[in-house]
Amino acid sequence: MSLVRRICFAGFVGGLALGLPAGASAQQIGATTVVKNDVSRLKGTQRNLLAQGDTVFRDEAVQTGADSLAKIVFLDQTNLSIGPNARIALNQYVYSEERPAGKVALNLLKGTYRFVTGDLDKKAYEIKTPVATIGVRGTVFDVWTTAGRSVITLEEGEIRVCTRKASPQACLTLDQPGAVVVTAGGVSSAPRGSGTRFSFAGYCGANPGLCTPTRFAEGGGVPQPTAFAALCGR
Repeated sequence: MSLVRRICFAGFVGGLALGLPAGASAQQIGATTVVKNDVSRLKGTQRNLLAQGDTVFRDEAVQTGADSLAKIVFLDQTNLSIGPNARIALNQYVYSEERPAGKVALNLLKGTYRFVTGDLDKKAYEIKTPVATIGVRGTVFDVWTTAGRSVITLEEGEIRVCTRKASPQACLTLDQPGAVVVTAGGVSSAPRGSGTRFSFAGYCGANPGLCTPTRFAEGGGVPQPTAFAALCGR
């Protein structure tokens, strides 16, 4: 079987595994470069374990168990490191090398994360938690979130953090390292040494590659969706 046929067959099998009808193609948006212990994809009522190097798709969720870690590298080189007991919905992803203006919409439902922006324009990112929206300005930031409270820590760059549910909406901008706490009622700065700050760095030391910036090609990524469709005659 030729390389092209193997790629097309792998995409076909992957689509069936996700519960797609024959002929339908899930939009491939990145790949896992780190998988430790219990990491799975959720699509509808289906749950499938992920391994290092697996493709991730738009409109699915990724979930980690206790003492589990993962890292996803997206096609535009965005890096997302995921801590234990986390769940993220990959809501929207639009990108191609020919037309890099696109959109990334991620919903961090619970758990801990480190987010490193990729090649997309800063306005393309729409990052949400249950209580916060995060505007990105070319950035590295950490997130710890539950259903009612989020702590967002800026490592470098700039972010604008706003409440999702408070009326009127409240926002804070960080343009130097620091942290904010967001609840349904508002957003406030987290003073250094207050005990409310969160850093993802504690997961990094013992887990090589989890926090080191990774290019998509280095992760053994699959062809981009447009290239994949062309190869397979779609």
